[in-house]
Amino acid sequence: RLVRCHIVRCAARQYREGDVMHWWHDVPRPHGRASIRGVRTRCSDDRFWLPYIISDYIAITGDGSVLDVPVPYLSSEPLSAREGDRYEDAVFTGERESVYEHCMHAMRTVGLGLYGLPLIGSCDWNDGLNGIGLEGRGESVWLAWFGVMVLRRFAPVCFEMGDSDTGAGLERAADSLWHAAMQTFDQ
Repeated sequence: RLVRCHIVRCAARQYREGDVMHWWHDVPRPHGRASIRGVRTRCSDDRFWLPYIISDYIAITGDGSVLDVPVPYLSSEPLSAREGDRYEDAVFTGERESVYEHCMHAMRTVGLGLYGLPLIGSCDWNDGLNGIGLEGRGESVWLAWFGVMVLRRFAPVCFEMGDSDTGAGLERAADSLWHAAMQTFDQ
């Protein structure tokens, strides 16, 4: 029950643009308008964590109903071209989509670079590439491998939901990422 509640809470920390609030704390507001205070970033791996956890949650508990829970998105001013991150207040939008759609939206919005690898964004992962990530050029083999694992784990969830076209698409995307990552070793 606690894991399910936290999954739904995490899904509601996603912006409509697909990025995810990196960390946050709830802020009670007068007159019932709730907001979330936290850090909006360009961290690209954040987009894979929700589908990663959900695929394990469903495999362990058998509770696929969590995918149907309607969840709002966050809203705030998008990061400017010069911002890698911003500590901010964000509000919940009136728009709600299922946790399943939040997962799909997050995975669909991971950008790919020139070599077919995921763009690193503003994250570092101890490789010092966050500077070129901010310029939209840094790509990550680590993120490709993580993406391969997530896409392959989430594809069966899609098949179970009756969304076989999407499941097959995730399998193809995982194969493409794997191929792109392996090409880096051949060069």
